[in-house]
Amino acid sequence: MKSLLKFTSVLLFTLIAVSASAQVNLGVDDFVKKYKATPNSQLLDVRTPAEWANGKLTNSICTDYLDESFAKKVEQLDKKKPVFVFCAVGGRSAKATKALKDAGFTQIYNLKEAGYNQLKAKGL
Repeated sequence: MKSLLKFTSVLLFTLIAVSASAQVNLGVDDFVKKYKATPNSQLLDVRTPAEWANGKLTNSICTDYLDESFAKKVEQLDKKKPVFVFCAVGGRSAKATKALKDAGFTQIYNLKEAGYNQLKAKGL
């Protein structure tokens, strides 16, 4: 009985940890460090195409969060690969990460309280 209780507790803790870890909010330094250390990741820029045309990061994918087809477009991304999300200042990316989580992405890293300009300044 004690073993069953212990097993159930560990299983419950693991399930909670996995569901909570689907989205991680990172400051700019940690975001850059984690992105550079994560092979096969996807860098998702959720700014508008006009913003993206005025400056973009190498290897970034532009999928406008404000576009009505956002949910359909992110379905083209690989849900098994980590996705790093950013926008101009952090508002849209926070909303986009929720949509990604709802779509079944399991490894989502959101740039909080910063955006494109800060990532560019860090050499990303």
